[in-house]
Amino acid sequence: MKASTVSLVMAIFLFVGGCHQLSTQNRLVEITSEAEEGFHDLVLSIEDHKKLSDGSQTILASGLYKGRKVSVEFYLAPGWRSGTLDPDVPLTTFRGTVSYRSVGAESDLLLQVIDELYGTKQAPKAMNKATEFTAISLGGDPRELTKEPVKIKLFFDSNVEDEYAELFTNIDLQARKLYIREKDEEYRPAIVRALQAH
Repeated sequence: MKASTVSLVMAIFLFVGGCHQLSTQNRLVEITSEAEEGFHDLVLSIEDHKKLSDGSQTILASGLYKGRKVSVEFYLAPGWRSGTLDPDVPLTTFRGTVSYRSVGAESDLLLQVIDELYGTKQAPKAMNKATEFTAISLGGDPRELTKEPVKIKLFFDSNVEDEYAELFTNIDLQARKLYIREKDEEYRPAIVRALQAH
């Protein structure tokens, strides 16, 4: 094969690869685009959803912050139990366990962005490989994410008072969006501490 032909083939591969990266970037949402005044709620694009044979599920969610890609994996453990919050309230809830999992540098950046937006000034270097939360659904069935949007309240349990935290994670598979929503700004420092690698 002549050198000019090799150069042409390489140029095509680089062009196609660059176009794929651009098209991926174009599909990603700006993570602060749906925040309400006074809160730093984040939205990410769902890039992948898998339901595993044991009933667990993983969601890879990514977005852009000032042009840089951030990502995280959200894991829903199997074994969700149905119940009610109150006998007088006709709402079926599901209790289970979820985790935020790092996918590497893009997750580290996401945590640093959260620290920046929350104003907690903890300067985390990296996201923990996995941070587990107790979870309860406030809408939808976490076992059947494809059927309807699901709203989940997360609790980071700790014996240390300043380490306890709550936040919401909402999943809309049809819209391909995952939302990380604040419960209360007082939990901001604890959320950053819970998610960072120690």
